Amino acid sequence: MKLPREFIRLPLSFDAEKLATEVRSLPAEAWQSHPTGFKGNSATPLISVNGGANDYFSGPMAETPWLKQSPYLRQVLASFQVVCGRSRLMALAGGSEVPMHVDANYQWFTRVRIHVPVITFPEVQFYCGDKCINMRAGEAWIFDNWRTHRVVNGSTNLRVHLVVDTVGSSAFWGMVEQSLAAGEAQTEIRNVGFDPALTPNLNTERVNTLDVMHPGEMELLTEDLVMDLLAAGKNNDPGLVKSFVEVVRSFCQDWKSLWAAFGADQSAWPAYAKRRDRILDQLLAIRRPLVLDSNGAVAQKVMRARVLVACVNSPLPGLNEIQFAP
Repeated sequence: MKLPREFIRLPLSFDAEKLATEVRSLPAEAWQSHPTGFKGNSATPLISVNGGANDYFSGPMAETPWLKQSPYLRQVLASFQVVCGRSRLMALAGGSEVPMHVDANYQWFTRVRIHVPVITFPEVQFYCGDKCINMRAGEAWIFDNWRTHRVVNGSTNLRVHLVVDTVGSSAFWGMVEQSLAAGEAQTEIRNVGFDPALTPNLNTERVNTLDVMHPGEMELLTEDLVMDLLAAGKNNDPGLVKSFVEVVRSFCQDWKSLWAAFGADQSAWPAYAKRRDRILDQLLAIRRPLVLDSNGAVAQKVMRARVLVACVNSPLPGLNEIQFAP
């Protein structure tokens, strides 16, 4: 999600030692390797699709057994006053890193990731855009994951963060506005300690993708991308930019036409998938990468990740990634 600053500290703090005790009590089987295979990265799912040992974005989210046995972790999640999406403990081994990347998938257009460092050290550095900070244990942060970002664990010890993916709420975004207004002078930090008598109710995502994307949402997602691409100006071939814009807008027009005829009726899913597959071929035919103005990401790849993967309940065929000739 795009934010007005690279990093924003939320006005909450937590008992890092209590959190660390719960984390250390988890058995080895609670941890699983990172889905991308990043060396030294592992995670424990706390809220996942159907509460299982998975890393999926789409599907009804529920608490895992590991969260159910961790009362303070549950209280921390509840303190944000949000509907929780996929949430995990993310571990980064000493000397390891999360490589530089941009979060361009569909879910990240409307979701922000909250970080609560549980076990960390001064040598752990979080980079976002042209900023770099050390998030201290027990603090709460969000960051602009549309900008390029990476994490480097310069220590020899394991770093563990609690991370929560969420669309937020009015109460949550009110906290963010409070933090933005206070800036570096923020002093009104509310401490949320462990309450042994408290068993909060957690709200988890039940709906995160639809069987067929509504054409209004598709226009929002694609026009944001088109405007970002046009702002890059001479950094791209004008003829290829024109082709990209025409292809994307024609796709949206046909999607709106299909929706008017069928809505989300399952009988029309093959027709939607056929139109989606055609634009994928058209994007593959644009053989040079078109870079965005905001973060240098490739427009064709963002279109695939943000829209095509999520627009209809039908597997996306072909290449896992849009490739370009050397």
